[in-house]
Amino acid sequence: MLLKLKNIGKIYDSNGIFTIGIRGINLELDYNEFVTIEGESGSGKSTLLNVIGANDTYEEGELYFNGEETSHYSESDWERYRENNIATIFQDFNIIENLTVLENVELALLRIEDKKERRRRAKELIERVGLGKQINQRGSKLSGGEKQRTVIARALAKDSPVILADEPTGNLDVKASKEVASLLKELSKDKLVIVVTHNPEFFKEYATRRIRVFDGKISEDKLITKPKEREETEEKKEDRKVSKWLNLKNTFHIGALNYKSRPKFTLMMSFALFVCAITMFFVVAIFGQGLIKPTTTTLDHTGITGKVIISNQQNKITQKQLDEVAGKTKAGFFFLDRELSQFSVSIPKLGGMLREHEIVCLYSPYEHNIEAGKAVLVVPNSQKGDADTIKEAFLNAGIGLYEISIESSLNVDGVYLYLSYDDLNEYGEKIQALYSMMTFGTDKTRVYSFEVNENLLEGQVNLVNSNFYSADGKTVVFDAKTDKSYIVIRSDEKNNEVSGLIVQMNRGDYEAMFLSDDNAVQSVLFYKNNDEAKAAIALLPEGYIGMLSTTTVYVQDVMDVFTINILWYLALIAVGLIFAMLISVIFMRSVKIYQADFSVYRTLGISRKISANSLYMQMLFIFLPTLILLPIVSLIMAILPGSNFMLISIGNYIFIEIMMLLIVEFVAYGFNKSINSQSIRKSLRRGSK
Repeated sequence: MLLKLKNIGKIYDSNGIFTIGIRGINLELDYNEFVTIEGESGSGKSTLLNVIGANDTYEEGELYFNGEETSHYSESDWERYRENNIATIFQDFNIIENLTVLENVELALLRIEDKKERRRRAKELIERVGLGKQINQRGSKLSGGEKQRTVIARALAKDSPVILADEPTGNLDVKASKEVASLLKELSKDKLVIVVTHNPEFFKEYATRRIRVFDGKISEDKLITKPKEREETEEKKEDRKVSKWLNLKNTFHIGALNYKSRPKFTLMMSFALFVCAITMFFVVAIFGQGLIKPTTTTLDHTGITGKVIISNQQNKITQKQLDEVAGKTKAGFFFLDRELSQFSVSIPKLGGMLREHEIVCLYSPYEHNIEAGKAVLVVPNSQKGDADTIKEAFLNAGIGLYEISIESSLNVDGVYLYLSYDDLNEYGEKIQALYSMMTFGTDKTRVYSFEVNENLLEGQVNLVNSNFYSADGKTVVFDAKTDKSYIVIRSDEKNNEVSGLIVQMNRGDYEAMFLSDDNAVQSVLFYKNNDEAKAAIALLPEGYIGMLSTTTVYVQDVMDVFTINILWYLALIAVGLIFAMLISVIFMRSVKIYQADFSVYRTLGISRKISANSLYMQMLFIFLPTLILLPIVSLIMAILPGSNFMLISIGNYIFIEIMMLLIVEFVAYGFNKSINSQSIRKSLRRGSK
C-alpha cells in the first residue's frame, strides 16, 4: 500500500482558539488510482490534501508511506518526503511569475547535475503539455490555462509517485479545465493522483474513486473503477541523493534566479545599499577629519621615515658637533636646526583659490633631493586647482625660489612643500615669516614678505600695498620678531606685480630678524629607512639622545581628548545602529515579496537550507556592486575641486563594506527565520496576498 491514513486529525490554533480541520480520517490509497475528493467549502478537503503533501502538520493518528510511519519525521525527513514522493498542483497555480516557463520547470529538476540534461528534460516536458511556444515567456505573461500547464509540467518533472491537485480547474474556463483533467489522467499511470475539486464533472470519466468530506470527516468513499495492478519492474528508481557540490551549485543557481527575476527590486535594493555605503563613507570621513582627534602624534607634524631628532645634555649643538655625530653614525644627510627642517606656513585664500591652506614646508632628502632654488609642491588631487596660486605665492616672495614643480596625489592629507638644504639653511626663517601676522594698534593683518630698503634707518619700516589709512608714524609689531617694535615711515607705496602686504626695513633689522643661529637645541640626521635609523641611534656618542621622527607620543591633555573621542564614537555607533535598523526594516518589508516563491521551493522538495542559503547568495549579489562603486565615489570626491576628502583608506573601506554586508545578510537571516517558522500552507496564503 503506497499511502495509508489512520485516524488522522488536524487541529488549528488561532490565538488560543482551537478549530478542528479534519478528524478520524482513515484511507488507504495506492498506485494507478485517480481519486477525487469532493465536499463543501470549509469541509476539510484542502486540509486533508495539505496533510498528505506535508504542507501542513497533523496532530492525531498516523500517516504511513510505503508502510513506514511518519509521525516521528523531523523537518529534514519531511523535506525528503516532499522531494521524493509528492508533486503538488495548486488552484492559485503558485507558479513563480517572474521566472520563465523553462526556469519554473527546471526548478523541479535540480537533482540532475548535468545542466544540459536538465534543460533537455525540461523542454521535453514543456512540449508534452503543449507550451513549446511559450517556453521563454515569464509566468506573469501566461494565461490561467498556460500557468496550470506549467505547474503540471513541473509536477511531471518531479516524477513523484503521488500527485496532489487542489482545485486545478477552479480558475480555468471549461475548455482549459477539460484539458487539465485529461493531462492529469495521463499522469495517473503508475502513480497516485488525488484531486480536490468543486467541479467533479470534469473528472467523472477519469476518476477511479470518489471521496466526499463533510465537517472534517469522510462521509463517502466510493470505488468507481478498480485501478489496474501496478506493473512490477526491476528498473531502479533514480537515486535522488545529491552531493554537497550539487547543493552548492543549486544554491548559487536559485540565488541567481532570485536576483535576476525581479530587476526593479534588485536595482532598488542595490541602489539603497549603495546610498547606505556612501552615507557611511561621508559619516566616517567627517568623524575622522573633524570630530575625532588623535590621542597620539609623531614627534614631527609629518613623520619622515629614516629621520632622527637628536639633542645633547647642553641643549646646544654646533655645526661642527653635528658633522662629527653624522660621521660616526654614517648619516646620509643632516640639518642643524630641527625647527627649520619642518614648519608650517598659512596661505590665505588668494585670488581664485577655493580655500586657505596650511603648507607644511619640510626637508626630506630621501624623498626629494632638490637643488638650491628649486622645490616640489605636493597637493591633494581635489586641491590641484589652487596649486598654481600657492606656487606663485612662494616664487614671488623673494625667498630664493625660482622653480617649483607640482605633484598631485589622491591620498595625501594636506599640502606639502619640499625644499632643498641650501634654501632652508639660507632662507628658512624668511620662509617661516611668509604670511605671518603684523599687529597695528588693535588690528592684525598678514605680511606677505619682507625686503631691504637701504634708505630706512634702524627701527623704521615702509608698508607697501597697505590697506591701512594714515598709518604713517604708527607703531607695529611683527610675529616674526616679537621682541622689537617698529615705526611706519610710509604706508602709501604700491607694487602692482605682487598681491599682499610687503614690509621694507633697514638691512640691519632685516638680518637681525632672519639671521640663522650658529647652533641649535635639536638637530636632525637622515638615513635610508627606520631600521638604519634605529641602528644609528645606538651609535650616538655619549651625551646624545635620539628619537625617530615617526615616534608616536601622546598629545597634550590626552585624557580629555580620549574622553571626547569615546563620546563621539558612542554617538557614531548609536546613529549607525539606528540607521542600520531603519534600513533593515525597509529591506525586510521589501524582501517579503519572495515569500510565496520560497514556499513553492519547499513544495518542490528544495530544502530549507538551500532556500535559505540562496537568499544569502542573492543578498551577496546585491551587495557586490558597492565593492566597486564605493572606491569610485571616493576617487571622485578625492579629485573634486574644493573637496577635503582623501581617497578612502583600506581600513575604512573594509569597515564600511563589512557593515553593508552585515545589513543585507541580517535581512536575509530575518526573512529566513520568519518563513521557516511557518507551515508551507500559511506561507503560501500570506505570500499570495
